[in-house]
Amino acid sequence: MAGLGWQGNSLLIVTPEYGPRVRLATVLTDMPLVPDQPLRNRCGGCVKCAQACPARAIKRVVAADRYARREDVLHLDRCAEKTLQYKARPDIAARVCGSVSAFVQLEKTAA
Repeated sequence: MAGLGWQGNSLLIVTPEYGPRVRLATVLTDMPLVPDQPLRNRCGGCVKCAQACPARAIKRVVAADRYARREDVLHLDRCAEKTLQYKARPDIAARVCGSVSAFVQLEKTAA
């Protein structure tokens, strides 16, 4: 993850600054870049995102680093089905799971 964050229990990238409210884009360059060190997974045993998930798609599997397969962590069919239901409401989707992250809460208390 290039030192940007870690893979949370919801499989969203989590950063210390913005929690799981980050969307990545691709930038193509031939500029030489120095890679950062990977950040350690700081979710620990927290399962707030799993408890808040309206699809009950997060399996509450905790890993020290990253997960080998998406299927080990998420019920992808449940997530996709609920996402389609919420398609008309873009204010919901992954924000439900991501809004309860301790890193979002830390940001709110620091403001």
